[in-house]
Amino acid sequence: MNLFTYIKMKLRQKQLRLFIPEKIYASVRRECNIYFNNIITSINPEKYFFEVECNLGRTDSDRFRVTPTEENIGDHPLILKIYDDSGLIAQQELTLTVAPEISSEKEFSLLLIGDSQTVAEGYPDQLHALFKTEKNISCRMVGTNAANYTVPVKNGAVHEGYGGWGWRTFFQKYDIEENDNNDGLHPRNPAVRNSRFLFPDGDGFKFDFAQYCQKYNSGKFPDYIIIMLGTNDVFCCKSDREVDTEWKNNIYPYIKKMIAEFRRCNPSVKIAFNTVTTGAASQDAFGKSYQTSYNMRRWRLNLYRYHLKLQRAAKKFNIDLVPVHTAIDCKNGFPFEEENLNMNNDKKVLRLCNGVHPSRTGYNQIADCVFAYIKNKLSSE
Repeated sequence: MNLFTYIKMKLRQKQLRLFIPEKIYASVRRECNIYFNNIITSINPEKYFFEVECNLGRTDSDRFRVTPTEENIGDHPLILKIYDDSGLIAQQELTLTVAPEISSEKEFSLLLIGDSQTVAEGYPDQLHALFKTEKNISCRMVGTNAANYTVPVKNGAVHEGYGGWGWRTFFQKYDIEENDNNDGLHPRNPAVRNSRFLFPDGDGFKFDFAQYCQKYNSGKFPDYIIIMLGTNDVFCCKSDREVDTEWKNNIYPYIKKMIAEFRRCNPSVKIAFNTVTTGAASQDAFGKSYQTSYNMRRWRLNLYRYHLKLQRAAKKFNIDLVPVHTAIDCKNGFPFEEENLNMNNDKKVLRLCNGVHPSRTGYNQIADCVFAYIKNKLSSE
């Protein structure tokens, strides 16, 4: 590829707004996916042709998929190419890394931090179930909350996930009278909860991870912390400039504080950021959830910009990025509902009906992605 062609391709790639991390995690006998619709911001991704060069897997029209075997353990170069009718417009080199089976006894604790996609019945529950099937791995989850705000069960799937929360919320919710009233948006989503990481400090309060662990985890620090936040921080932004402002004022400062506190308490803790799901692949879902207030196009543009900044922060703080957004089927992994075709036609059709919250199958795909990441990390210890 000559220099002129390369520069031309890079300019067109910028217009395409392609985002995919440099490493894709996979594990033996679990399907690993890269859904093409999720890695670009195009309104009409079907107008592009996607090609994947890799010694594993297969390329479909909408995704690359692979279900590795034990013979596939290790790193595999992967080249993603995107074409339109004029030719190649984007290309990116990745690494597909397949975790080996864990042959020796491994025991670790895991803290999941997130928003409604963490508290929903799905991702943490499936992740907990997957580790239960591993004969040489013992995973103990840390947290004070459980699926749909139910009472946590000992040795069950627990976490610190709360609907509507963002990065700064964990530093702000303190000394308020809690209640279980719904927030009006999602069933069983309490509107008022305190951050479990905040403790009295003079006339105010502070984010104190040591006290959190003392109170809720017998004084022990978790081995892994995986954070999936960002949706509520940038979802409502109406422009790239608003995303930049939100990042500067209300996201990055709290990322910095949170990571510093975790590492102050446990310098060897392994921290990862999950990327955020791109939402349902239809404006139908956003129309149902948000009427005319927010739409799929703006959300994808906001998310692209947020992911670029999150990736830079991850590199700065030496934190892994788990590519959750590549793993989920946004056409079929979100809720559907049946409705009339229109007022004058009683023919029934199925339409996607939730903009950003997956169905159980979508949450299971998130769990598969995180499961593969943790297995890769455990195998290197």
